[in-house]
Amino acid sequence: MIVEGSDIHNGQQRVIDMILGPAKFCTCVAPRQTGKSYISQQIVLFWAMNSPNERIFWIAPTYQQCTKPFEEIYDGIYKSGAIKSANKSELRLTFKNGSTIQFKSIERPQNLRGFTATKMLCDEAAYYPDDVWSQVLKPINLIHSTKVLFVSTPAGLNWFKTMYDMGMSSEHPDYASCRMNYEENPFVDLSEIEEARATLPEHIYAAEYEGSFVESGRTVFSNLDACTFDRYPQAQGRKYIGVDLGRRNDWTIATVIDQAGNVLEIYRDNKKDWAEMIRNIVDLARKWDAHVLVEANSIGDVVEEQIRREWPKTEGFNTTSQSKQKIIEALIVAFNTQSIGIPSKQLFEPLMFELEIFEYQYSRASRTVQYQAPQPFHDDCVMSLAIAWEAREKMKASGQYVYSSNTRRY
Repeated sequence: MIVEGSDIHNGQQRVIDMILGPAKFCTCVAPRQTGKSYISQQIVLFWAMNSPNERIFWIAPTYQQCTKPFEEIYDGIYKSGAIKSANKSELRLTFKNGSTIQFKSIERPQNLRGFTATKMLCDEAAYYPDDVWSQVLKPINLIHSTKVLFVSTPAGLNWFKTMYDMGMSSEHPDYASCRMNYEENPFVDLSEIEEARATLPEHIYAAEYEGSFVESGRTVFSNLDACTFDRYPQAQGRKYIGVDLGRRNDWTIATVIDQAGNVLEIYRDNKKDWAEMIRNIVDLARKWDAHVLVEANSIGDVVEEQIRREWPKTEGFNTTSQSKQKIIEALIVAFNTQSIGIPSKQLFEPLMFELEIFEYQYSRASRTVQYQAPQPFHDDCVMSLAIAWEAREKMKASGQYVYSSNTRRY
């Protein structure tokens, strides 16, 4: 039986050449948009269909990351007649030649003990704890295994980098390494690459899209000094206010920004009298004749309603993990492109301090970024600024307000 696959690009060909070579432990650095999933599936199918009685394991960080390749491989090959059975509950494919592909996650590593493999593919291997490879997976490959392929984006300077370095050294002939690059993929979505370059923290972009082994620094905002002024500028065009409401010991912040992207004034208070703070925010809106965007979560619904009663040009902003990521990444772009002007540390120290310490947590399992201030600090000023910037972008995009200027800042 002959089953033909699709064409592959040069980076994928390097992976094939590597696994056809003599090295047992093969490592591939595969950033996003390189066709990693496709070539990984082709390789396990090659193993299963070209040799009888292979016991192949596909290992992934989570169960969900196992179900997708199981379903895609089954859907792609079941009409060929090569598959004897597909156990969807155990995620196991059995071929008519006696070979099997078993999909297993490392969520419960102890459940993997006792198995024996002839081939293994470790998907997103950089996201495994070090001891999962050394104490659980490696013993599975000690007796009968002839090939192990580690495919992953980097995740810092961990054991995956050690495997890659060994594969690049002539002193370790049982190890081999290669890389794929998104430029080699004819189907690459360049718009995703550019969006990621503009919005993701530098370290995440370097690892996820360039395949760089870098320590996971957590600094979010760059170009802060290039975007500061020592004297508040004259207002240009329409004005907008972003309001972040304080809870418990947090501060309530209202940031005024103009159409040119400059911060004009910041109101900051942690008084417990909501009526007084609402009155102050309304006075600020009247002073600048500004459109107001108020955090509307929890108590914010009531506060927004009271502000809107006094100042009709008021809307609510519902803060969720998704909406917070969106407005923070828009703020990242503003600083990266120097499209925003903020007061210097001498003018308003709390904002600069919060911007400097603001950090991200990167979820390896879901590949999502969460932005926050480290404990025990606050991010009220950052959130107020991000909401104000969102108000500016929203009004500009909606066409409600139109303002044109060739001058970015004072």
